[in-house]
Amino acid sequence: LGSIHYPIHYLDYETAANAVPLWDKTSPYQQVPFQYSLHIKRSPDADVEHFEYLHQDACCPIRDLLENLSKQISPQGTVLVWNQSFEKKRNDEMANYSPEHANFLTSTNDRVIDLMDPFREDAIMDPAFLGSNSIKDVLPVLIPEFSYKDLEIKDGGSAASEWQRVTLNNAVDKARVYTDLKKYCERDTKAMVLIHQALIRLTGSQ
Repeated sequence: LGSIHYPIHYLDYETAANAVPLWDKTSPYQQVPFQYSLHIKRSPDADVEHFEYLHQDACCPIRDLLENLSKQISPQGTVLVWNQSFEKKRNDEMANYSPEHANFLTSTNDRVIDLMDPFREDAIMDPAFLGSNSIKDVLPVLIPEFSYKDLEIKDGGSAASEWQRVTLNNAVDKARVYTDLKKYCERDTKAMVLIHQALIRLTGSQ
């Protein structure tokens, strides 16, 4: 907790992968981000702000996503994620796809801290986690009033398949699915905000 510095950026991607790449310069089974949610807390007393991006057409989402994200993540402060190996790998792949954003993505990766670590390393344990360090299992234990149960889309696999279904085929329920996708991705970063706050309370940190 002491290594986390303001402004704090809570970041999560949703990604889609295909055996046969859909877009030039992407690889088989490459996890291509099509959406992000970003909560930012700029100082200990500041309100938490929320930003998001959801790609809504069939072209490759990477450049448009990065154009938005690079304007919202500050050049200073911590980037908090859940499972840094996944998120940082996506940044490395996007830097290869979009070299004009490589410096931004390298700076972002350099400032990443994994909020999963205390749970992965069993620094914080609870039988109610059921041996899992998934954010979906940790969140309702630390903050009982929050979970994923009220959402229509509850996991990343469903998010990816639903996004591809409605976006690549221009499905009639596109607007509804996009609303559900935004709610799901926002829940991930809101969960990180709440878990971070719970850890501060548990340890008496700032």
